[in-house]
Parts: sequence; C-alpha cells; structure tokens
Amino acid sequence: MSSEDPFQDSLDDDLDGFSEPGRGSRIRSSVYTKTPEMESNCYGDYGATGGKSPLMKTLMDAEAAANSAAVQLMSFKETLEDDFADSRHSASDNRRMSRQRGLLLEKLEVFKGINKSVRQQLKDLQDAEASRMETDKHIDLLLKKLTQAECDNLHLKRNLNDKEKMVDELMSLRKKEMENTENAVHATKSVETTRAHLQGQLHSKEADNNRLTAQLRGLERQLTEQKLEIDGLRGEISSVSEKAEQEKEGLKKATRAQKQRAERFEAAVDKCYTQLREKDVQLAEACSERDTWRRQQEQKTNARILLDAQIGLLKGQIADITAKLQKKREEFTAANEVLLLKVEKLNAENGDIGLENATLKASIVELELQLVHSKAALKEESTVSQERKDQAEQYQSQVAELQVEVEDLKIKLESFLREAENIREGRDAEVKKVERQGEKMRSSMDMKESIHEANSQLRQKLDALQKQMEELHGENQELVRRLAGQEEALHYSSRQLEQRSADCQALNRQLEAAVADVRQQVSKVKDKAVSRESSLQTRILELEAEKSRRENELKHMKQSKQSAEKQFEVRLKDLQLSLDQSKSHKQSIQNYVDFLKNSYATMFDEGLPQAPSSFGSSYFLK
Repeated sequence: MSSEDPFQDSLDDDLDGFSEPGRGSRIRSSVYTKTPEMESNCYGDYGATGGKSPLMKTLMDAEAAANSAAVQLMSFKETLEDDFADSRHSASDNRRMSRQRGLLLEKLEVFKGINKSVRQQLKDLQDAEASRMETDKHIDLLLKKLTQAECDNLHLKRNLNDKEKMVDELMSLRKKEMENTENAVHATKSVETTRAHLQGQLHSKEADNNRLTAQLRGLERQLTEQKLEIDGLRGEISSVSEKAEQEKEGLKKATRAQKQRAERFEAAVDKCYTQLREKDVQLAEACSERDTWRRQQEQKTNARILLDAQIGLLKGQIADITAKLQKKREEFTAANEVLLLKVEKLNAENGDIGLENATLKASIVELELQLVHSKAALKEESTVSQERKDQAEQYQSQVAELQVEVEDLKIKLESFLREAENIREGRDAEVKKVERQGEKMRSSMDMKESIHEANSQLRQKLDALQKQMEELHGENQELVRRLAGQEEALHYSSRQLEQRSADCQALNRQLEAAVADVRQQVSKVKDKAVSRESSLQTRILELEAEKSRRENELKHMKQSKQSAEKQFEVRLKDLQLSLDQSKSHKQSIQNYVDFLKNSYATMFDEGLPQAPSSFGSSYFLK
C-alpha cells in the first residue's frame, strides 16, 4: 500500500489540475505543436542522411512511440476532464487527482527531456554521417590519386619504351662501329696483302742479288784465272825480255806500262771486293730490317687477336645488358599487374577504411621499390654509358695506333725506296767501273798488238787474252742488260709502292673520316645520355616530391582517421549511455502506465481504453 500511495496522490493531483480551466488545452497544444517539429527534424535529417542503421531506426521508433504515448495521455486527460465536468467529486478526490496530475506532468517533462537527449544523439549521428561522407570524399580523392599514379606508371612505361628505343639505337650504332672495325680489318688485310706482295718482291730481289753475287763470284774466278795467266805471261815476258833485252828496249817500256796497268786493275778489283762487302753488309741490314718488320707484323696480328677477343667480350656484355633489361621489363610488368590487382581490390573494398589504408600503404611501399629499381636502372644505364664512352676512347686509341703503324709503314717504304735507289746507283757505279776496266783492257790490247808485232808468240797469247776480254765484255754487256731489266723492275716496284702509298693515304683518309664520324656519333650519344640523365633526374625529383606529398597526405589521413575513430567511439559510448537511460526511462514510464491502467481499472469499473494501452504495451515490448 505504501508503494501505491505516491502514484495515487499524483493521480489525484493530475485530476485536480485537469479541473483547472485552460490548463489541459495549453498542455495539449504544447504537445501537439512540439511533436510535429520533432518528427520533421528527425525524419528530415534521416532522409537527408539516407542511412538505414539499426540504431537510427530504434531511436526513431522510440521517438514515435513517445509521441504516441503523449498523445494517448493527452486524450486520456481530456476524457478525465470530461468525466469530471459531468460528475461531482469530493475535495479529497480532487486533491488526489491533482497530485496524480502533477506526477503525470512531471513524468511527461522527464520524457520530453529524454526526447531532447535522443534528438541530440540523432544530431550527433548526423554529424557522424557527415564525417563519414567526408571520409568517402577523401576515399574518392585517394582513388583519383591512384588513377594519377596509374597515369604516372603509364608515363614511366613510355619512358621505358623510349629507353628501349635508345638502346636499339645504341645497338645500331654498335653495329655501325663493328662494320667500321670490319672495314678497318679489311684495310689491314689489304695492307697485309701489299706487305706479302712486297715481301715476294723482296724475295725476288734477294734471288736476283744472289744470282748477281754468283755471277760476281764467277767473275772473281775468271779474274783469278786471268791473274794466273798474267803471272804466266809475266814469266814469259821476263824470259823474252831476258832473251831480247838488248834488242827491244821498247818492249821493256811496254812491259813496265803493262805492269802498272795490271797493278791498277788489281786495285780496281780490290775496290770491287770492298764494294761487294759493303753490299753484303747492306743486304744483312735489309734482312735484319725485314726480320724486325716481320716481328712487328706478328705483334700487330697479336694485337688484332686481342682486339677480336675484346670485341667478343663486349658482345657478351651487350647480351648480358639486354638480358638484364628484359628481366627489369618483366619485373616492371609484374609490378604493374600487382598494382592493377591492388587497385581492383581497393575498388571492391571501398566501404572498409582500414583495409583501404593498408592497401594504400602497400602501394606506396611498392612505388618506393619501383623508385629504387628505377634509380638502380639509372645507375646501370650510367655505368653502361660510361663503359661505352671507355669503349669509344679505346677505339680512338686503336685508330691512333693504326695511324702510327701506317706512318711506320710509310717510313719503311720510303727507306726501302732509298735503299733501292742506293743499290741502283751502286750498280751504275759498278757498270761504269766495268766499262773503265774494258777501256783499260782495250788499251792493254793495243799494247799487246804492238808487242805481237814484235813477237808472234806473244801476239797469239795476246789474241787469246783479247778473246777472253771480248767474252768478258759480252758478259759485262749482259750484266748491263740485266741491270737495265732490274732497273725497270725497280721502277715498276717503285710505281707499285707509290700506288700502295696512295692506297695507304686513301685508307688513312677513310680512317680519319671514320674516326671523325665515330667522334661525332660519340658526342651525339654523350649529349643524348646527358639530356636523358637530366630528364631522369628531374623525373626522380618529381617522383620524390610526389612521394613526400603522398606521405604527408597519408599522415593527415591517418590522423583524421584516428580522430574520427575516437570521436565515433565517444559518440557511440554517449549513445549507449543515452540508450540505457532511455530504456530505463521507458521502463519507468511503462511501469507508471501499467500502474495507471490498474489504478483506473480499479477506480472505474469500465477500465482504461484498450487501444492505447495495448498499443503502448506492444510498442514497449518491441
């Protein structure tokens, strides 16, 4: 009974308040004027947000139920006012009804406060929805940035294609350089053929010199035989002079002159021996020079073999570089495919902000890896360009060495020409000496004829000597003809040497032109490499700036996400507390309504209307 007394007193107070004129209408008007505003605010905001979360639905259902409960209470109050207007009650009943009315109004005010708190919570939820919309906008911006990153990847692909084109151009330049080297090799082969031809000519000249030496040796034998015969003649002349000293003093003078001429002839023969020795020395020097030239040619062949080995190594390096480029290209395509897959995952998982941030972090890490790979590729390209520069410098040094070798060959050819001219002059001098000897022999023949007139035996011997001298003269003429043929051969060889020198000069000009072309190409390649390096450096700087900007954006997004999560958690806690409070208030209201229903059922035999009570109980049971 003690627990029911306060409710009974509040019901009496309410009934007393209902009896006051105009008060119920004011309360009803306030309720009816306020609930539409609440409904418009709630449903309008809900329609603006467009969300369908269970929390929002329950809050709106609670607000609608509260409004319906207020309407039902107001209708109940009107019915009570009508009943009290018709019937008369005692003062105690009026006080009790007024007390109950006051309690009911207090409960209604509490319920209105609860409605206000629920409305505030709904506004907070609307703010959360607005923040979520902002996060969606941020997600859209991130997607746009991802598309921009894809565009950047396409630009990088184009740059890689340009690099591949440049590599193809460099390969074509390399092929041209190889062709130039092959042309140089052909030129060296032609020089070798000319060298072989010159060696053949030298061998033929050596054979001719050997034949000439053999002939000179035969002449020496004949001269020794003549000396022996002269010695015999001297003995005979001495015997003849002893027999006819008194008769032929002129013969003595002739013999003396003959002796002097013979001595002169011997001196000339000695000079010929000395000249032959000098020729032998010159031939030995020519053979030594030929051996040195052969050794130089062997060294050149060894250098060419080394150059061929270096060219093979360079080809292997180029193949390795192409394989590395292919591997990098495959890695870049795989990275692009991974990026595409991750972008598709991001598009599929737009609702989950945490997963999007994780995928963005992964994409940023991959972009950093791509930057590292691009930097490594730049370093490798710079090393490749440096190696190519070194190769070009090596080619230039090789061309300079070839030019030096050609100049050495020119000098050697000029020395050979000088030696040939010296040999020709020496042979001319020998011919002149032989002619002088012939003249001397003619003079001796004249003297012999004069002696032959004096002595028939001496004449016969002198005739034999004359025949021998004629034979020697014929041999000398044959030698002169041979020397003329050799001179013609020397002229022909000199003309060939001049032609070869002209060919060597033409080859030198071609080599100089090729070197100039190679230098121009190397300068062009250097300029292109410098421009590419500058463009790549600018691109790297731009990518680094973009990376830093994206990192800053990610930091801001993380901070905003953390702040939003904290705000959301705080709001959820507040909503949970408000919901708990609303549930407790609803339970108290339900208990109070049940109490009113039971009290009015006991007070009035008819009881409360079933529709409102059943509606309220069913709503709160929901």
